[in-house]
Amino acid sequence: MASRISKKAMAVAGTSIVVFALLLTFVAWYDAMDVRAQGQGNEKDATERIELSVTGNAVESIKPDKASISVGVEVQEKTAGEAASKNAKLMSSVIEAIKALGIREEQISTNYYSIYPVYEPRSKGEVCITIYPPPPECQEQVLVGYKAVNSITITMDVNVQNIGSVIDAAVNAGANQVYGVSFFISQERLDAVKASLLDKAAKDARVKADTVANALNMKVVGVKSIYVIDGYYPMPYPMPAYASVREAQVTTPIIPSEQSVSASVQVVFWLQ
Repeated sequence: MASRISKKAMAVAGTSIVVFALLLTFVAWYDAMDVRAQGQGNEKDATERIELSVTGNAVESIKPDKASISVGVEVQEKTAGEAASKNAKLMSSVIEAIKALGIREEQISTNYYSIYPVYEPRSKGEVCITIYPPPPECQEQVLVGYKAVNSITITMDVNVQNIGSVIDAAVNAGANQVYGVSFFISQERLDAVKASLLDKAAKDARVKADTVANALNMKVVGVKSIYVIDGYYPMPYPMPAYASVREAQVTTPIIPSEQSVSASVQVVFWLQ
């Protein structure tokens, strides 16, 4: 009887193992089918969407709000000390005249100062062959004096202060060199304009994408990537000016022109 029970238990156990194995096989098959179905779905979605890369642009013309004026004093004397002293007196007069117009000291800075010897070629006493250029042995460099050069830069608001008046005041006070005027856009204004331009550039990119999508009977369904392209922000541009020592009857006219500022955005859209 014990033998019969043992055989029956073994039969039941064997049947359970078979059923469990079949159940595992079914679960594995179901999971595989589910993964395959999802993969086919994703592949189908991917084949139905296409990429479209467009670049949106925005440009705005702006008048510069800042200007820098470079003026200087150049003098030549027999000694370095005399040249430096005379230059210092003239430059002090120039700075005081500029300040009298309301220019603050922090708006004025020195950008170049130098004292150097000045030589002139002189013919030697002995007779030399007449050719040009004369041979070195026929000439000698003679020290004739020293030159002192001092130049300053005045940075100012274009919309508040008169550039021509500053130039005239400097020249009349002793400046004998006006190196030019440079106009530029302040960083604060550039930052404000940049934000506006990026907004316009992004909208321009979307308009272009919608136009292409409509032409293909498709529609924009998403964005894959966005890349902001550094825009063009103009560097200060110079206007040459030349000094003439005179009594100014009319203020020197200086009129800045507009500068173009731009920004671009490259966007990759999904179309479906």
